[in-house]
Amino acid sequence: MDGLFFDYRVLENRGRKLRLSRDCEVIGEDGSFAAGYARRAAASFPATGDGIDIILSMGYPESLVAGLGDRFAEHKESYAIRIKKDGTYLYALTRRGLIYAVSTLIRLVVGDCVTDDLTLFDYPDMDIRGYRVFTPGRDHIPAFKAVIDRLVDYKYNCVIIEVGGAMEYKRRPEINEEWVRFCKEISSSKGAASRIKSHTYPWRKNSIHFDNGDGGFITQNQMRELIEYCRQREIDVIPEVPTLSHSDYIVRTYRDLNERIEDEYPDTYCPSKPETYEVVFDIIDEVIEVFEPEYINIGHDEYYTAAQCTLCRGKSPVDLYVEDIKRINDYLKSKNVKALMWADKFFGDPVTGNAYPAKMVPDLLGCRGKVPADIALLNWAWQSDVEDQERLLVDLGYELIFGNFDAISCPDYRKRKGLHRGGIVSNWGSLAEEYIQRNLQDFWLADTAFVFWSAGYTNADAPALLEKVRRELYGAHKRSLGDRVIEICHTVGIRKQHVFFWDGLFIEPSEFKIGDHTVRYDDGTEAKLPVIYGYNIRQSGIPDFESDVGGDAIEALGASYPFIRDGEVWYRTCWADPYPQKSISSVDPAPGVRILREN
Repeated sequence: MDGLFFDYRVLENRGRKLRLSRDCEVIGEDGSFAAGYARRAAASFPATGDGIDIILSMGYPESLVAGLGDRFAEHKESYAIRIKKDGTYLYALTRRGLIYAVSTLIRLVVGDCVTDDLTLFDYPDMDIRGYRVFTPGRDHIPAFKAVIDRLVDYKYNCVIIEVGGAMEYKRRPEINEEWVRFCKEISSSKGAASRIKSHTYPWRKNSIHFDNGDGGFITQNQMRELIEYCRQREIDVIPEVPTLSHSDYIVRTYRDLNERIEDEYPDTYCPSKPETYEVVFDIIDEVIEVFEPEYINIGHDEYYTAAQCTLCRGKSPVDLYVEDIKRINDYLKSKNVKALMWADKFFGDPVTGNAYPAKMVPDLLGCRGKVPADIALLNWAWQSDVEDQERLLVDLGYELIFGNFDAISCPDYRKRKGLHRGGIVSNWGSLAEEYIQRNLQDFWLADTAFVFWSAGYTNADAPALLEKVRRELYGAHKRSLGDRVIEICHTVGIRKQHVFFWDGLFIEPSEFKIGDHTVRYDDGTEAKLPVIYGYNIRQSGIPDFESDVGGDAIEALGASYPFIRDGEVWYRTCWADPYPQKSISSVDPAPGVRILREN
């Protein structure tokens, strides 16, 4: 149906249109998040209409199962919606499934797709559907919660939170103190993180995650609050504890544990010193106490500094890498926690390759088969032609999960999907709303959610999905602005290449603010509507617009809806009307911006 974003395994909609109203009651599953979610949703329904009660039930009635026949599957995340004249019935086998049922009911109402004879049944095509984020700074805790609510809407089931130096350590508070000093130093000079990583030293370095905690740290109680917020919504929480590589928060604090003694900005610890693991295990213990996790992501990506200190020199980088992983994995097992890790080194380092001897990138392909196979691997080499290597790792007994994922960009997705249990979309920047959009997080979360719930998606469907996501994101943004919006189609001749605002790059408002549209009302009142390049407008010409998923067109998705008219790209954009009771007489465009006058 045109008003819906997801495809569903079963959707039969045969009756007359209903308009569910806020007069309905929510019955069943008292005290559950799903029931509260349904009540909050019902409160936003229209004031008038059909006041049909919403009934939540665990388990499926025999009549529904019989009616679905061989289309029914007993999946733990499945759910069903049955709307009849006497009630709206939501069914699932688990409370997570009930949350998905409520989320879907909201979409049915928003899309005006409710009838008095409707049957819907669905379950995901991928088991693991997750999002990887930094720990939010204290000022961005509300933004974190807003992101989690978006995951609920898109029916994701897990989140990975990088901890690093961004959570309070009671046993080792000096880690937090040094983390704050380090981040303040890096952020005091524009572009310092990029210069240090790529242009200062003759060896390859890790990226610097000083966006983590917004350069600070939150208390353990604040982290527990975030974990509880997720778990109430049936979203599993996996802490990411960077070890070996990306351990700047450790080696900046304890310089004697640094693997490369001459490095002014160390990022890798020495795996040959027993003292290293006294620190690492103290960190892990506190993370376990706070998170009580089933899994911990132990990192181990971008491991570039190997066998450099006096204790490690002459040793095999593969052996150092594998032994460190085994030691941490054994410790986690003793705590009844499972490990997962980034898998770039299992693919020959997909970003830098092994063709940079001046950068001293160690070849670690020999780790295959030596790293314990009970550690799940987050595969972010999927962008490349690595299917044979993926199959090799599966044959060796490893469980693969797509990492840093964007489903619409995955080559030959349907074929390679069978080698993976699911995937994780990654955010390496801020959780602030404009960053989320311009770093393509909205886009990746939407397209990946669609694909992970679709039993039939193939790469041939990518153009149609691209258009579906355009409409989805703009529609959600428009609804968020309230009942009265001002909508303008505009474009501009400026062209700036899309960049990701992370790893030391920030949105500088003065660089992107073009000006303001001036709106005049009949009574002489004026309003200014900000026009921001990359957020709600971009250039008028984009090559291969219809298939573009590389950043240029989609950077502005959400705050705008790009479309082609007479060979040019225009951006339909909306703002909340500051004077909704007044009539608009005219609109003057911002300098250099053209407005499309539609009839």
